[in-house]
Amino acid sequence: MIRHLTWICLALACSGCVGISDASDAAYPFIFEVRIPKGALTDLKTEISLVTHDGEDRTILSACKRSEEGAFFVFQRDFLIFTEDKPQRGFIVTLFPAPADALQRTRAQVFRLSIPKTPKPSDWSQWQRPNYVEIGDAGRTFSYPDSKVAGRSTNVPPVCFEMRYKIERKQAE
Repeated sequence: MIRHLTWICLALACSGCVGISDASDAAYPFIFEVRIPKGALTDLKTEISLVTHDGEDRTILSACKRSEEGAFFVFQRDFLIFTEDKPQRGFIVTLFPAPADALQRTRAQVFRLSIPKTPKPSDWSQWQRPNYVEIGDAGRTFSYPDSKVAGRSTNVPPVCFEMRYKIERKQAE
């Protein structure tokens, strides 16, 4: 009898566990657009990355939906974002091809994103220019303080990518 009651209590206790998901596992669609003036030379192998403390998602311009808006080419795509312990997030456009210098180091335009730990649905942000440019592996050095990274500069070129984004409601599981 006691054995049966124990099993019934365990079954009732665990039945409430099924289907409960951790809020940190919820995925939020992060839709982004990058634009560049039509006259700027842009290789479709240019890489786009969303960098967080826990990882990085990547795509290339040729995998994005392309349109024209006035004097710009606009590229759109999405990534999924999640709740993060450390809310620091960055958006990096790594230019292709790499410069023909002896070290073959890449050039990147880096945008710091203002997204809270738990993302919230939002309308389109304003178009923004990069916060800085960097020669080297900007994805790896993203979380370093600005003053500690060689090759990082806030002297952003006048012709550069601009980006904006929106966050949609979390996806059903």
